Amino acid sequence: MMSTLKSGLSKDHGVCPPAAKGQAAVEALLVLMILALVIFGGIELSRGVAVRQALDSSAGAAVRALSLDPAQWSFAGNVVQQGVNQNVMCANVATNLQVYDASGNLRSSAWLSGSPFGTSFILEASAPFQADIPFLAEPVMTIRVRHWGIVERYP
Repeated sequence: MMSTLKSGLSKDHGVCPPAAKGQAAVEALLVLMILALVIFGGIELSRGVAVRQALDSSAGAAVRALSLDPAQWSFAGNVVQQGVNQNVMCANVATNLQVYDASGNLRSSAWLSGSPFGTSFILEASAPFQADIPFLAEPVMTIRVRHWGIVERYP
């Protein structure tokens, strides 16, 4: 006969009913799945922040270059692309540049090249981003940043 404590537990700690082992395995699996989502979600969030930061800083440099010489559209595109590619967490991401006038109307690079001194413009840089989180299918989203500039080139 096995003796029991007042709490109802047996002194033989090595024996565990099979149902308790199964319950512990299911609980561990649920906790691990949620933990994996949290860990990988955090990693992907930091990757998205890194893409946005790289895009933001390189777009700022491109706006400055276009302010000094609005005809340097290809140089500005290369500045943004290289700035994003140099970031470890967002290498090989295709970037896109668009220019808007001060009222928010989409314009062409030719418009910017022919703009006189003091013309305000907005440069929008964008890059696609897709988070890879296990167990979740995330759609591709576009990260966009906008910077204001003023043409500082004399005719």
